[in-house]
Amino acid sequence: MKGRTALVTGASSGIGRATALLLAREGAAVALVALPGAELDRAAEECRAAGARVLPLPADVADSAAVADAFSRAEALGPVDAVFNNAGISMVVPVTETTDEQWHRQLQVNLTGSFFVARQAARVMAPRRRGAIVSTASELALTGQAGYVAYTATKGGILAMTRALAAELAASGVRVNAVCPGAIDTPLLRAEFDTADDPAAERAENERSIVLGRLGRPEEIAQTVLFLLSDDAAYVTGAHYVVDGGRTGCFPVGSLARPQEDGGEQA
Repeated sequence: MKGRTALVTGASSGIGRATALLLAREGAAVALVALPGAELDRAAEECRAAGARVLPLPADVADSAAVADAFSRAEALGPVDAVFNNAGISMVVPVTETTDEQWHRQLQVNLTGSFFVARQAARVMAPRRRGAIVSTASELALTGQAGYVAYTATKGGILAMTRALAAELAASGVRVNAVCPGAIDTPLLRAEFDTADDPAAERAENERSIVLGRLGRPEEIAQTVLFLLSDDAAYVTGAHYVVDGGRTGCFPVGSLARPQEDGGEQA
């Protein structure tokens, strides 16, 4: 990523923070977009310590004017040609108890905010005929889970938007892809566990549902994002990469077929 300028949203925590740091270590100048606060400042310091030029940009991605301003200010680092469209929130609520405000806020941040970021990225990248955008969807864009109706709707929308953007921007030399993380050990997920009657049991139950038997690490998602933003993925667009320890693709439990006495097999 040497010589590249990357903009990362949701950069103060979890996957966004890990990805910003990895991009910095790989030589990119990095603009960190997140809600204002001490964590954004600390994330910026981590990236500076990696030797990168860094610009923290406090902004709410649900505000289109703030998104446009963040891109404009990021150009001080150089032409933005790599965007990790990652900011998002999650509220675990049964559908019958989901309020209008909870629905709209998740829609505004996760889907509308992602659209604002992708639209602005297209506006600056397409005229230059170079760039890559990666958006964060979720394993829940591919499978359902109780309590996540609103969240799942937003993440499914991100996958659909990714495919349409990839088709529209291909002629302009801009690639668009998505990453679908599974259960990743982030402050957001830990906060969800903490709402359970027994957080440790809730975590253990999640781990049992994953073929690899553990939660993912933010750094593992960051590696996939790095690949998709880099020229190593020059022939990849309109795709979604599932990084979930096998949870959506495999049964987490089961037994191997055993030979029967007649030489057949039983499952």
